[in-house]
Order: sequence, then structure tokens, then C-alpha cells
Amino acid sequence: MKNLKYNLLLLLLISSTLTFAQKTIKVGNVYPGEVELGGFNLSKDVTIKISGEGASFDEWDNYLNYYAWILDTETRNVVWRSEECDDYSKNDGEYDFDSEVKLKAGNYEVYFAAGYERDKFIVRGLGMIEGLFDSRKSDIKKFKKSFFVTISDEKNLLKSVDAFLLVNDRNKNALASFSRVGDSENLKKEFSLKGDTKISIYGIGEGINNEFYDFGYIYDLTKNKRVWMFNSSDGKYAGGGKKNVQERAEITLPKGSYEVRYRSDDSHSFDEWNVLPPDDPQYWGIVISFLDQNEKKNIIPFNKKDIVSPVIELTKVEDDAFVSQGFTLSKNLELRILAVGEGYKELVDYGWIENANTKEIVWKMNYRNTSYAGGAKKNRIVDEIITFEPGNYIAYYVTDDSHNFRDWNEKPPFEEDKWGISIYTMNNDDKDLVKLFDAKKFVNKNTITEITKVYDDQELEKTFLISGSAKIRIIAIGESDGTDLADYAWITDNNGKTVWKMKYRETTHAGGSQKNRLYNDVINLDSGKYKLHYKTDDSHSFEDWNSPAPDNPQMYGVTLLYEK
Repeated sequence: MKNLKYNLLLLLLISSTLTFAQKTIKVGNVYPGEVELGGFNLSKDVTIKISGEGASFDEWDNYLNYYAWILDTETRNVVWRSEECDDYSKNDGEYDFDSEVKLKAGNYEVYFAAGYERDKFIVRGLGMIEGLFDSRKSDIKKFKKSFFVTISDEKNLLKSVDAFLLVNDRNKNALASFSRVGDSENLKKEFSLKGDTKISIYGIGEGINNEFYDFGYIYDLTKNKRVWMFNSSDGKYAGGGKKNVQERAEITLPKGSYEVRYRSDDSHSFDEWNVLPPDDPQYWGIVISFLDQNEKKNIIPFNKKDIVSPVIELTKVEDDAFVSQGFTLSKNLELRILAVGEGYKELVDYGWIENANTKEIVWKMNYRNTSYAGGAKKNRIVDEIITFEPGNYIAYYVTDDSHNFRDWNEKPPFEEDKWGISIYTMNNDDKDLVKLFDAKKFVNKNTITEITKVYDDQELEKTFLISGSAKIRIIAIGESDGTDLADYAWITDNNGKTVWKMKYRETTHAGGSQKNRLYNDVINLDSGKYKLHYKTDDSHSFEDWNSPAPDNPQMYGVTLLYEK
């Protein structure tokens, strides 16, 4: 009898335990810069219970926050935030949350983060500064790890699910998926399409104003152009720190081959956050999905033949370099120019292209036509399509004595292998229209004589003959003190009489420093023997500039050409 009573009591206790047991998810206990996450599934619409403890300290603790939120896995929308709780207060420090939220059946992710709200740092009354300090793990003992959030429901409809698997499953049919991207990553996927395909783009990255540090883009390899990229006009605030940016877009990709890329710098990513993380941390990266799953059939094996490789590649340029490549075009042709260099307002590592016959600069990399290239702010990139007429051209690239390929004194750009200048045709069929030649051996049939690449303290001269009256184009680059010329050219006849002299008032700005002056005009010379002169002072000359060099530094001096 006693055993029967005991068994009945035990059965009652077990039944009671099963009736009132609740499945509970708990996340939290993180250090600043960290996020812990969990996932759960609801088989039916149900009201969940949320409890836990967070903190929001004032400016004396650098706006340190411990907080939680819940995301709908399918929509990526936030359905609950701990800051919505009645007990939440910026100035009270620690706070409790005890909420009930009705959720529809589906999958959800719960996050708990700790971090500094850096856009609210106040430094000696100087205002708000974002991103001033790194996560303070060196002083880790001062941080509490007792903050957390728990999720439960009384109907036992809540099932714990791996939050990583929820996102992986959501993206399993994606055309390209780079999620949970960490620091210093350069990810890419190539694919080909056999027909027009509508896609949706969802990505989260890091950007301030017009500069992006973690970002994605899509490149049309067939047409050799960028078709979409993270941009400030379409980007929206992604929650957390102000530099978290969310991008959403829907576009149609025509038949062809493409490359999706995502690049990240060395801080603030899914590895570790140096400001508050975005609302959707797992989507730090880029995901390309089909708008119509029926168009998935448009995917075909990647066609490598669609890739347009450069016809000219002056890249991986190192310190104190001056490199060149000549090319001839047999017809009008569009060329894509990609150049990566260095500079603040004025560039010190840069490229340009000149007409080999006229010495005219037809394209130049300058600060105004560049954008941020990743890494240090002084890294600049230009990616342009320019139409060239038939003729002979020379591409140049010059570097100073620091911050170049393999010798960076600050963070390198995302595409460090592209440091220099690359030139592409718009498709592979046009490559036959471009012929290369050695720029150093090029002979300009219009050249009469020249004194160029002149150094300090030089007084140089060359004799030349003119047979018959002729129009002569003089291209001279020199230095001014503001009212007169310190480096200049002149021409004397056979009797020593000066027949032309470079004068300040007849010159224009030659690019670079304002003291760089250019004379480019035509004079008439009678038949006879002449002497060309060029003189420099003790500073600011070829390869020894004490301020930004002129646009065409290798022409520093004077060149005489027959004018047609």
C-alpha cells in the first residue's frame, strides 16, 4: 500500500513537472565588443515571456551598454528591444526587463550585446566623437558578465534552434551569400547567367559619409564595369553605431558573367564590434537572392572567357618609381582606366596618359576624380571609362618614397595588388585594336629637340637646325617664385640673340604646386641654326620636388615640336 501511494505521488509530481515545465532560451554574459545569439521556433502564434537584466551607463562610463533584442528570421525586422522596457533609463545604469510579446508562428533570433555607444562620447566638451576607443579587454575585470535575457512560453511551443543554421537555411537558395563576415576579408563569387535575371540585394557594412570600409559590389565581367555598389544615397542606418549601414536593392542582371565581392577592413565586423553592432549582425556582408525562384534556371557554369583582362598593367608599383607603357590605337576606342594611388587633396602616387605625338595630357588621376580605396584615408582609386581617338599614347605612373606596394606606412588599400594603373578594353574582341610599344624608345617624328627631366643647378643647351620657315610648338615647364621664373627656357639664334624666352605672364598653372608653370604655344622661326637653353636653381626639379610635382613631371624642361 505504501509503495502504491509512493508511486502515485511520484506520478503526480512528474505530471505536475511536465505540465508546468517551460523551454527557456538564455543568452548574455558578454564583454564589450561581443554579441551572443540564440534562435527559436514557434510552431503556433503564442505570447512569449522575456526577462533579464541589462545596463545603460552614462557618459562617465563612456555610454557602456548591455542590451537585448529579437529579430524575425524571415523579415529581418526587430520585434522587441530591451530599451522598450518600462525600467529602461539611460541614467539609472542597470535595469530589469520583464515583458510579454505576442509573436506569430515562425523562426526568431535573440541577441545580447555589450558595447560602447561611441557616437555619444563626450571629450572635454569638444563634442561627440565616434570610434575613439577600442574594446577594453585589457581592463576586463571591471566589467560585469551577469547581464542576460531569457525567452520562454507557458505552452511549450518554443523550440530552441541554432541561430546560425536559421540564417544558413534562409540563404540556401541565394545566388551569392557572404554572411557573418569578419575582419580583413576579401570574398568573391563568380557566376554566369544565360538570360535576364531579377535579383534582390541585402547587405550590411561600415561607412561614414561617402566612405565605406566594409562593403560589397557587383561587377559585370562581360562589359567590364561595376553595375552596383554600396552607396550613401541608398544606404540606411542599420542600428547600433552610426557607421553601420544597411543596403537593399532590386535590379535586373542581363545575360553575362558577373562577380560579387565583399571587402572588410581590420576592425568592426562579426569578429568583434568597436561600436554598437547593427540590428542584424549575421548579415554583416552581402546576400544576392533571386526575386523569382523560377529564374534560378538561368544560372550556368561560369564562363572564364567572359573575363576582360587588362591590356596594360603597371601595377604593384614600389617606392620612388617612374614607369611607363606606350600603346597605339588603330581606331576610336573606349578604354577603362583603373588606378590606385596616394594623396590628401594632392596626389603623390598617381598615373596619367599623354598623347605621344603632341605631349598633351589626355587623362590624369587627380584627387577630384578619385574615391576612397579602403585602408588609410589617403588611399585613392579612380575607375573611369574614357574614349580615345586613334593615335600613339603613353601611360605613366609615379610614386614617392613611402607608402607603396610592399612598403605601406599606413593601412594598404583593399586592392593593394592594383597599386598603379591598369587599362582595359571594354571587351576581349577589342584587344586586337591595341598595340604596345616601349615608351622609352618611342621617337616622335614631330620632335625637333628637347631638354627634359632636368635636375637642380643645371644650365643646359642644345643646338638645332630649322630648314625653311616653320611653326614651332614650345612646351616648357618650370618653377615660379610668384612673379618671376626660377627654372625657365629660352632660344637664341646663331648670333646669340634671344629670339624667345619663357616669361611668367605667358605661362599657366602646370598642375601640382601653384609654382609649377607651363608654357604651351606656337612661334615662327626662320631657316637657320639655333640654340635651346634651360636653367634651374638649387631646388624643386625633376625627382627632387619640394612641393607637389607638375602634371607631367618627366617633361620638366623644354620640348620643341613641329606644328602641323
